[in-house]
Amino acid sequence: MKKVLACTMAAAMAAALTACGGSGDSETPAAASSESKSEAAEAKTEEAKSEASGDKVTVTFWDENAGDQRTEFYMEIIKKFEEENPDIHIEYLGLSSSDALSKYQTAIAAGETPDVGGLNNSWASTVIGQGHCVALDDMFTSWEGSKDMEEGYMETCRTYNKDGKLYMMPTSANFITLWTNDEMLAEAGVEAPKTWDDFFEAAEKLTDKDNDQYGYTIRGGAASPAVLIDFIYSYLGTNEVFDANGKTTINCDEAVAFLEKYLGLYGKYTPESDITAGYKEISANFDSGVCAMFTHNLGSYGSHVTAFGGTEGFTANPLPTADNGKYINYGGALTGLCMFDTCENQEAAWKWITFMCDHYANSFWNQSIGQLPTNTACYEDEWMSEMQHIQCAIETTSQDNCLTYTSPAYLPEWGNINSTYIEPGIQSVMSGDMTAKELLDLWAEHLNEAYANYMAN
Repeated sequence: MKKVLACTMAAAMAAALTACGGSGDSETPAAASSESKSEAAEAKTEEAKSEASGDKVTVTFWDENAGDQRTEFYMEIIKKFEEENPDIHIEYLGLSSSDALSKYQTAIAAGETPDVGGLNNSWASTVIGQGHCVALDDMFTSWEGSKDMEEGYMETCRTYNKDGKLYMMPTSANFITLWTNDEMLAEAGVEAPKTWDDFFEAAEKLTDKDNDQYGYTIRGGAASPAVLIDFIYSYLGTNEVFDANGKTTINCDEAVAFLEKYLGLYGKYTPESDITAGYKEISANFDSGVCAMFTHNLGSYGSHVTAFGGTEGFTANPLPTADNGKYINYGGALTGLCMFDTCENQEAAWKWITFMCDHYANSFWNQSIGQLPTNTACYEDEWMSEMQHIQCAIETTSQDNCLTYTSPAYLPEWGNINSTYIEPGIQSVMSGDMTAKELLDLWAEHLNEAYANYMAN
């Protein structure tokens, strides 16, 4: 674990020097669930609020990735918090992960932000960069629990804004995972891929289209660019998104060759529905046994447990190792909580934030959603050693060949570039209307311009 922390901290410090932030999709299985649970939770908190005495302080809290499971876990934690802090009421509102960022942007423009908000690392810098989050440095320094927060994660959070201040307290860390179906691999005589060549070979061998079985499922829809850029740099075996001249390496010849092979799997060794598939669809493909391999992160663990009827039958694996022998770990994959400047009672809001970061809640929360705690006191908890996917993350990132990479989600134009140009571009390559080189050249053009603007301003 010490080596994991050292790797993480070094990567975070490097990110601060090279202006690299975090990105990616940290969606949990609950994120794709219906909104009914969030609505019910909202009604419940409104009822509790109406029953609160006039002396009780209300802290409004937005969950950026709400759904059945996560909301239930939050309700349990909120209940515990309010028992320990009877003078504070937490008013919970669940947001869908797909529109959480737009909800925040609308609220910021209207001056109607919550007291505390959950942030996803893929767009945390976008929210923080609008200048309406409270710098937490002084509160953090005086907080007794600060000594237990993993230092590398804290340093990463300080890279989310150019001033280097702390605007987000991390509550969970993640790890890109190649999930495999044990039975399907055994029947095909295939081992979990160790290299990218192994991966492409396994996708072919595990496909039996006559029986509606496929080796892999590609995310071609929502958030596909954030996922794809991670795969590209994993294949390249480098963590350098921009070179010394400020130009991205995303359209190099090796990246083009990878993309041709990767998106070339579509329709042959993946379902045709993948062209518009988001998390919900590709997760369902894996959980239902339609696809033998599926790439997401630790957060989908709960979905697999439910689908497989327990913790057996599926295995967490790291992404394949590059040809140069390097394993590229996706760094900065954090989610956490911020405080907005509309908050009238910062002391109460800080109590809620630190409660989520303290040992009890941080352990309960991450054990429940299947992700890595950010409070180091949790590392001695028994569940950490009992969960295979957690041990996979720890062991993989402890290797000497591990390089930590962070994608350019800190660029203000990042979200617009991906949604306007790259996501439809990925679908165009899958449908044969665009070449892999054309897509990567387009991506490079926009990234280079965005990076130049960022560095200039």
